[in-house]
Amino acid sequence: MDGKLHLKNFTEILVDESINKLWGESTSDCRCDRCRLDVKAIALNKLPPKYTVTDKGEVFAKLNSFKNQVHVDVLKEVVSAMEIVKSKKSHD
Repeated sequence: MDGKLHLKNFTEILVDESINKLWGESTSDCRCDRCRLDVKAIALNKLPPKYTVTDKGEVFAKLNSFKNQVHVDVLKEVVSAMEIVKSKKSHD
């Protein structure tokens, strides 16, 4: 058995990267961990998961992620989630 097995949702990695990029540009008045995780959860619930188990699978997922539509879909859902969280925070 290969000792390099792991379970990763590559969509989650792309969402994290998009949030990191957009978070600094955001006009949101709250940048707390709760709001960040809410954005991540909302976006991930709208996007299809892309699970990999091996390093080879991860490389394949990365290659597929370079397709423009995947990036557009991820960015669209992250921006939408940021707007939702901005308008309906889970805290005061």
